[in-house]
Amino acid sequence: MGSAPSRSLISGSERAKGYEWTGKISYYHYVSYAKDLDELIAHINKNKISKVFLYTTPLYEKLPWIFYYLGFFHTYVVFCTETRRGKFWWSLEKNGEALILQMSRNFEDVRDKNLGKERIRDYPRYWKPQMNTVDTSSVSYRELYDYMIDETDQLNIRYNFSKENCKKFAKIVFDKIADRKTWSYVGL
Repeated sequence: MGSAPSRSLISGSERAKGYEWTGKISYYHYVSYAKDLDELIAHINKNKISKVFLYTTPLYEKLPWIFYYLGFFHTYVVFCTETRRGKFWWSLEKNGEALILQMSRNFEDVRDKNLGKERIRDYPRYWKPQMNTVDTSSVSYRELYDYMIDETDQLNIRYNFSKENCKKFAKIVFDKIADRKTWSYVGL
């Protein structure tokens, strides 16, 4: 088993200013009891992931459908853990500042929002995230954490638009969690 989840790796729900890589996990919660980082760490240490999804949204709000179909889209992973307290939904993604981890009892919160705000708006309608693939999982949250932090050192891999971007990160996460499927993409 790898190192214990550290409070120093996880920042609260405040967003960093600018696009400077922080080397941290920004954590946003939609459930009241999980505001305490000790609760989050307990979740990581004892829960299994049961299902995993890969989603995409356009990178730009102006004319999102054009950019989306040209291959400029954001990719992120959504997964479910089942506990004695019921189901919890999570999203994990990478942007120019940090890894973003969200938690909710409501699937739509983590699928449709990023840090509490709708992901993409094309006034006057909302652009719904597109599901690329789904699979079951038997990986523990702890195994995912160890893989991300200890084995692949994702916190020290700075964001790079063409090489170390959200798509590559989502592929690494999805391929680790999914029981049978892998995801491949072409382009940026």
